[in-house]
Amino acid sequence: MAKGKKTKLSVAAKLMETFIEEGKYPEMKQTEGKIKKLTTNVKEILKDSDSKRHEFKEAGLVGRFTAKKVYKTDYIALNEYLYDVGLLLQVAEIDNKAIDSNELYLEMIQDFKLTDSFYIKPNFNKLGNALNKIPQNFAMADQWDLSVAIKELAILKSKEKHLNSDYEILKRKFMKLPEIQHLMKQAKREPIHHKYGSLSVIANQPKYDIPAICDYIGEWMLIEYGKPNSRLLEQFILNGTISKKDIEQFRTVVDIRLEFAVMTLEDEKLVFEMLDKKNRMAAANRMGA
Repeated sequence: MAKGKKTKLSVAAKLMETFIEEGKYPEMKQTEGKIKKLTTNVKEILKDSDSKRHEFKEAGLVGRFTAKKVYKTDYIALNEYLYDVGLLLQVAEIDNKAIDSNELYLEMIQDFKLTDSFYIKPNFNKLGNALNKIPQNFAMADQWDLSVAIKELAILKSKEKHLNSDYEILKRKFMKLPEIQHLMKQAKREPIHHKYGSLSVIANQPKYDIPAICDYIGEWMLIEYGKPNSRLLEQFILNGTISKKDIEQFRTVVDIRLEFAVMTLEDEKLVFEMLDKKNRMAAANRMGA
């Protein structure tokens, strides 16, 4: 090694160190943990109430108990139905978990694999984990009364939104860096180390050219190993091509879980407005079909 040669400083590492040292990442993780702890506390206080909705107007929050159905879906039968009505190629994705168990079929579809997409995964060493840990003085939060917990949640919810926004901006910066772009092209991607841990460039689950698989292998591959993209499927329900009932016949309720969430009144309003808009759109399109 040449005398005096310096190790090139990673821009990604420097950006992450700065985000941590400015207190943003530790505060984001601590806020996330505090919200989770306080939400559990509020849930325990309200669980025996007859009401499923609890509004805290002064704090601008609402706590909601909702019954969430857990379904088991017969994907082969659903895929056959979607193929018969001409929608399978437009909504199907390969179920990576299912096809991973069949090496022959997995090998068959590799020629149709699309370009990988990636995300950045942060990893932390002992020093980094210590910074991200919820402070010890917050340990008694599960014993706070309802009014105190709600006031704190209102502050934390607002803080979380801003910190998450800052982190999303940072992640977009990472993805544009030449060093990250270079790592994406490598078969073996070494982590980028920094003072508080490292950053790993991780490939998302693979995607495949669905029409090409159908043309060259056959629709049977998509019927047996396909899984409809729920977002794309919803678009065809909303535009009236199919109904929700058409899909429900392939789903069986196996469990109903009571879930609890605390959100801002503004977010609740937006959720209801969105659901109402979707329902009206689907109904209007069905009538016009």
